[in-house]
Amino acid sequence: MPGIKLTLPKDRELFAFVFARFIDGELTGIAEGQAMQYAPDLRAADFLARQIRDEIRHARLYKNLYAYVSPDSPAPEQSWLLRQITNPVSGRLWVEHCFLDKAVGERWVHYLMQMLIGHTQDTRIVKTLQAIARDEVTHIAFGETQVRARIAHSRFMATYLWGLYLRVDYALAAAYRLTRSVVSRRYSAEGAALLDQFFTEYRDKGLREVAQLLGVKPRRSVGRMLFSQLIYLVRWPFAGWWQNPVRAFRAS
Repeated sequence: MPGIKLTLPKDRELFAFVFARFIDGELTGIAEGQAMQYAPDLRAADFLARQIRDEIRHARLYKNLYAYVSPDSPAPEQSWLLRQITNPVSGRLWVEHCFLDKAVGERWVHYLMQMLIGHTQDTRIVKTLQAIARDEVTHIAFGETQVRARIAHSRFMATYLWGLYLRVDYALAAAYRLTRSVVSRRYSAEGAALLDQFFTEYRDKGLREVAQLLGVKPRRSVGRMLFSQLIYLVRWPFAGWWQNPVRAFRAS
């Protein structure tokens, strides 16, 4: 949809909603401090520390963008439905964290940013998103590197992570079906068209890219999703598959 452009004030409400959700997402980055406890080494822990600083800076930038597009109202809290879609966002093991939070979560954020950058006719919004997007690319790359290293000799781990991704995939599809009519009534025709594109074209793009990362076929399976979710809930057989970075450093 190359001809579609989001503008102010026509798309003020859509921008406000998206930036409010971006603020929520960036603030969850503070939870990276918990992931430091099971980072495999100090180098990985140092990356998380730098990412926390990135996320806090991004939250401030998004807060400024929200005030720019909607100066007369505070950012609304995240809805129950969106909390369910984004939970769990980081996992409890290192490979889960790098996969769900970075290789998957940051990827979807970057997709949305790419769409806004390509279809927004406002210099301030576009330049701010471009600056944040450069950081997001480094976060995604780090997550992908960590995931590849941990699935290189484990086909089971790759298929397990694929099932976790399918949870995100199906949740986004459900959210789209539940909110499609609301979106078409609430936002401009251009905004609704772009959200349609995001939930369809980008969903397929994510499926292909994540499947390529894991070395699996890009095939949806409710059974695979439920099996991986069961393993996630009981954490078997991965209990103990983490290493405290301080202990690792002392042992080296």
